[in-house]
Amino acid sequence: MSNLSPGTHSFTHDGTRQVYHVAGRGPVMIAHSGGPGVDHAYLRSDRLEQHFTVVYPEPIGTGDSQPFPTGATYVDTYTDFLYAVIQHLDVPRVHLLGHSHGGVVAQRFALLHPERVAGLALYSSTPVTDAGFWAAGRDAAMAYPVRWPGVPEAVAVAEAFTGDDPDLRAVLPLYFADFWGRRADFEPFREGLRTWDVAFGSNQVDYRPELARITARTVVITGRHDFICGPRWATMLHEGIPGSRLVILEQSGHFGQAEEPDAFLDAVTWLLGESFADRVRATFRSGDDEGVLRLARAEIARARAARDPAGEIEARYATARVALRRGDLSRAGELAQQALDVAVRSGDRRLEERPRHVLAAVARMSGDYAQARFRYLDSIALNEELGHPETVNSEYHNLAVTELKLGNVERARQLFADGRERVFREGYLSFVPYLGVGAAAMAAADGDQAGAARLVGFTDGAFAALGQVPDPDDAEEIARIRAGAVAALGEEGFARAYAAGASLEPAEALGVAPEPRPS
Repeated sequence: MSNLSPGTHSFTHDGTRQVYHVAGRGPVMIAHSGGPGVDHAYLRSDRLEQHFTVVYPEPIGTGDSQPFPTGATYVDTYTDFLYAVIQHLDVPRVHLLGHSHGGVVAQRFALLHPERVAGLALYSSTPVTDAGFWAAGRDAAMAYPVRWPGVPEAVAVAEAFTGDDPDLRAVLPLYFADFWGRRADFEPFREGLRTWDVAFGSNQVDYRPELARITARTVVITGRHDFICGPRWATMLHEGIPGSRLVILEQSGHFGQAEEPDAFLDAVTWLLGESFADRVRATFRSGDDEGVLRLARAEIARARAARDPAGEIEARYATARVALRRGDLSRAGELAQQALDVAVRSGDRRLEERPRHVLAAVARMSGDYAQARFRYLDSIALNEELGHPETVNSEYHNLAVTELKLGNVERARQLFADGRERVFREGYLSFVPYLGVGAAAMAAADGDQAGAARLVGFTDGAFAALGQVPDPDDAEEIARIRAGAVAALGEEGFARAYAAGASLEPAEALGVAPEPRPS
């Protein structure tokens, strides 16, 4: 039975049984409940399951996920178990929906494992749980009777919250925008809650300084009347995560999926929409330069009006790549520098990544290989700092080509070999055509023109299988290798070797196993 088949599953991690439930269809989403110490069941959503295959872990210390680990911490232990669930599911990337404390866990996971997150929904959560956060919650709870002067139970609810050991069911009305007016709707919700006592040495974290490193498409959702994780904290998340979307549910408190289910569903399924970056990159890879320029012009106008530096940089990056493909290196450098200037002014180091990549490519294609090497090394260091392993891998490929141009044949050979091993180990299979570029370049450097021709055939076929064209710098490299092989073999000899290469599988062409190990 698949680890993602509908129903209840379990496995053991570090001596603790981890239970999870699977329902729905579509891309995988893990829904992490709040608390900590609150059962997963309240977060179940039939509506969400119509759009996602939703995985509901029973957080450690709740339900059948026992025993609670000795020395468990407020966030990191939960993050470790979340990673274990994703590894067990054997899926490369997932959407994460984190509610309340689960949203804090999701933030931490997205910071530690950005390559595993396809989308992030931070739902009634906060980036900080310091003393000020807890004090604000207590103050809001104490003011609750003022909001409901005609409800005698309101005083008892507030007193229960500020007691030594508040029971969640007793204080639950605090968490709704209008529990008393919709009591018939929400009383079953209250009665169905199950909680467990969990204890930590500290319940204070602060991820605000790190939010800018979150790379996933992110939606931040909260209720206008959420007394504990309301708009103040949601705005911190939104302003800290570049490109995120903020959704305030006007008639909700802490449980928007129950209070405004339609608006909640719309907010979460926004993650499935195609972003500008997705559209423009797909258009570029298809070879439609004019389509890229149309999209980019519209995005630059939108981004400037919205004061969204990330959108403007992505658009200028796209136009710079078109200039590269057209051979206008001066214009490409100018556009990339404009994008880099916007990134530097924004103060967000993450936004520097794409402009710096284009500036390195400009140096390489202009023949300034010493400068290209410097820029690729700088880009590798930046992407290692940002936690972008796939980009690090691609920049090492570009560095290898540059080293070959500088005459450092053995250094290039080792870099290409390391790249092949990394691509198949980590499962970066969309990068396989670029492995063909590197292998063809090495064959040409070794004087094996027949091998180079075969590898050009393999590479062209690999790009075609993905429905893509190569990046401009690699397209130039392929053209150079092709011309050298034709000159050495003649048109007919090249055609025979090329056809033989076009039919090769990756294992034959590249000499490595084609099946990646789970990342």
